[in-house]
Amino acid sequence: MDPVNLCLSPLCSCMQSFVTRQDISYVFRTKEKLHDLENVMKHLMATKETVRRKLDDPQHNGKLLDNQHQVKDWLRDVGEKEDKVERLLDEYGKGNCVPAGSCSLNCFSRYKIGRNAFKLKEEITQLTIKQPEIKFTNIPPPKSVPESSKIVGEKILSNLNIACSYLAEETNDIIGIWGMGGVGKTTLLKKINQLLLDNANMGFDHVLFIQASQNTQLEELRNEIAKELHLAPDAVQKDIFNALKTKNIVLLLDNIWEPVDLVGLGIINPYRDDDDITKSNKYKVIFTTRLEDVRDQMRASKIIKVECLEPDEAWALFKHNANLAVIESDERINEIAKQVMNMSGGLPLALQTLGKAMSKRKTVQDWEFILDSIKNSGTEVLQGVQGSFLPILKLSYDNLPRNIQECFLWASILGWLSKDDLIECWICLGLIGNFDNLQQAYGTAKYIFNILEEAGLLYSSDNGCVSSHDVIYEMALWIASDLGMNMNKWIVEEYDGLAEIPTENRENWRMADRVIISGIKLVPILSLQCDDLLCLMILNSSYLKNIPRGFFGQMPNLIYLDLSKSAIKKLPEDIKCLVNLQYLNISSTCISSLPKELVYLSKLQYLMCGYLRWLRKVKNGLLSRLHKLQIIDLYPYGWVELEELKMSKKHNNIKAIGMRVVSQEVLRELSCLPTTQLHIELENVSSLSFDTLSCKDHGFLNELTIESCPQLEELVMNGNGSYLNYLTITNNEKLQKISWTDISPPEHFHALKALFISECNLASFAWVLHLPSLALLNVQHCAEVKELFYVEKREIHQVSERPMFPALQYLFLVYLPKLVSISNFAVEFP
Repeated sequence: MDPVNLCLSPLCSCMQSFVTRQDISYVFRTKEKLHDLENVMKHLMATKETVRRKLDDPQHNGKLLDNQHQVKDWLRDVGEKEDKVERLLDEYGKGNCVPAGSCSLNCFSRYKIGRNAFKLKEEITQLTIKQPEIKFTNIPPPKSVPESSKIVGEKILSNLNIACSYLAEETNDIIGIWGMGGVGKTTLLKKINQLLLDNANMGFDHVLFIQASQNTQLEELRNEIAKELHLAPDAVQKDIFNALKTKNIVLLLDNIWEPVDLVGLGIINPYRDDDDITKSNKYKVIFTTRLEDVRDQMRASKIIKVECLEPDEAWALFKHNANLAVIESDERINEIAKQVMNMSGGLPLALQTLGKAMSKRKTVQDWEFILDSIKNSGTEVLQGVQGSFLPILKLSYDNLPRNIQECFLWASILGWLSKDDLIECWICLGLIGNFDNLQQAYGTAKYIFNILEEAGLLYSSDNGCVSSHDVIYEMALWIASDLGMNMNKWIVEEYDGLAEIPTENRENWRMADRVIISGIKLVPILSLQCDDLLCLMILNSSYLKNIPRGFFGQMPNLIYLDLSKSAIKKLPEDIKCLVNLQYLNISSTCISSLPKELVYLSKLQYLMCGYLRWLRKVKNGLLSRLHKLQIIDLYPYGWVELEELKMSKKHNNIKAIGMRVVSQEVLRELSCLPTTQLHIELENVSSLSFDTLSCKDHGFLNELTIESCPQLEELVMNGNGSYLNYLTITNNEKLQKISWTDISPPEHFHALKALFISECNLASFAWVLHLPSLALLNVQHCAEVKELFYVEKREIHQVSERPMFPALQYLFLVYLPKLVSISNFAVEFP
């Protein structure tokens, strides 16, 4: 055998593939191919240098590169190819193809290097051909602000232009926006954010708008950034570095109270090289703060100070929020309105809230009364003096009916609660008033929210969150403390999760009406009676494992107790001392059974035991002896036996009940009660009808789970439209049919927000296409699904005419092994 065949024989065996002429050239012309590679790489580097010179040309300073993303990607690819060529030449030079040793190993190494050189040459040639065009344009001016947007006056527009010029500069900058609370810093930052979005981010790869607060931790800010970048929830500093290291970014950080470590946040990379566009990112950080010390410690390279409005702008903003027709209808009202406006000192927040407070005042006498009230209080907003405007803002609070005033205080002070949790709080504090059923109570709560939003005191979003301006929050605390005269009337403290309450703070409890604390490890040892304490909330304390004996004996007049989301395993015996208690919440704790001592709580109206993972059957005779119970929540793990349910129904005026259902007899009994949450788990049921799951007259079924019903084959959707928000159908392997009786899905499920379906035999989900409120759809482990949204051909035109998924935000399709297509017609997703 000749030498070539001798060498190629083991080579073929080693590579296990047919050897072509090209393969042979990789082995015997390796050096030639590397030489060709070096030549095309030199040409590419010359092209890169041309691109760099155009980018660095001084005449383009202050201009915007049209195709910045394309240029950056091309330069990055050039850098990667340069690294690959260097590694390949280094590999060849180190003697990986030495003559000694196995001929097959020697030939294989040559083959690999020659093949990689040939492939890399082709890639570099294509990259050279794709050299990007370098074209600059002037940065577009900010979009003009509509005349109707009175909040943006000349001063704010001027600040907006200054911010725009800072963003256009090619330097890395930290820009501080500062001024007193309520002066419009957040408004300016939101305008900057909108300007960036309107102008295609002004060439930045990412614009991150992050809301901070007085107690925000670095980790919380990092989590928000990770969410904006679509990183994993547990992303750390390094993950954010890696996601941003080749990107140009703007971080808009609103309302900081402490200096923020931008390196620890993952924004500034300490290893960057500012002289190399291929290795570093350009960043702009714009933060707002009311504190001059924070501004200085953030080492801002540029400062924008936001000041109160000039008289003309203040007058325009005041009229925009008040009733303009009334102001212009009477010369005396117009004169008083200007005096009231002048007392606001040009502070935008005061102008807005004061204007809204006066919008319902229509007589001269009303306006004179307000003017006299302000004058008699000696109130005057002083530029730069925090708190000087609180009495002015309080006028909007004074205009509220008394029960709504209390609703506002709770909503503002408990600003971290969701809207539903806040409504529950209002209901159980008796602030909603008398109601026959939850539907009526929620209707009243919605009316209250509307009043508070119209007054500019509260804001609620579509995702169920409630918020207020931080200055409004300060006003709420000031009012709750008897205008600063009794700072311990409401105690609101947030700890770090492992803290013990300091001794001096414990002593303040004896003077408090309400104590709201979170993040504690141990409850305090109280040395004195807390006779005035009416409300105690110990929230989100995952390290709190027990309540010591004797603790509740110190607060005999307590009417509201919330221990939810703690790690406590049982309630102490002295819970029986709380004979005036009307509300008890132990939801999402580690409690596995309800103590017999609860029978002593004869005034208890609201028992909230939701999501107690280890709770099962409640002891017979416990709930039926609490004759004033109105709302019972045992969902989704707890239940009561049939006889106990009948006794509770007989003795109590139940307005809402949620629980697990493990027998058809209990389900039939519940159909006569106002159920709000049901977890149905039945052995021998083949069909379920929706209209039998809640009382027809007073039903307010909000959450439904149908799980592990092995014989269930059909769900019958009938009756009037439901208020169902969350529906889970899981582990019902025989379920193959959902039928609708005299009603269409969108009309029946008009409020449904989240739908989770898993481990069932349903073949199509076309009925979800037009659900008006559906935000989340999760379909998992459904073995028979081939087309997710299948519609008969004769119905496709009719289905396509209506808007599809009008509110959908999240779609999860997990392990559907037979899935072939999403639909048999064109589906439009938002």
